[in-house]
Amino acid sequence: GLGMQLTEWPSLIPDDHTVLEPGMVLTLEPGVDIADGQILVHEENIVIREGAPEKLSPFAAPDLRIL
Repeated sequence: GLGMQLTEWPSLIPDDHTVLEPGMVLTLEPGVDIADGQILVHEENIVIREGAPEKLSPFAAPDLRIL
């Protein structure tokens, strides 16, 4: 979920059976360990709407540098 803490409800994990409903805002946060315990996390914010979810995060610029 999106809120004030690093990880908030709902968590889309096997033990969470939350039904997604219109108006809920979720974050997708894929991450990767890059080195020496550092983690790079990319966040996408999504709101659940009637019919289809809506992505709130802007798309990355086409000229985004690859590191």
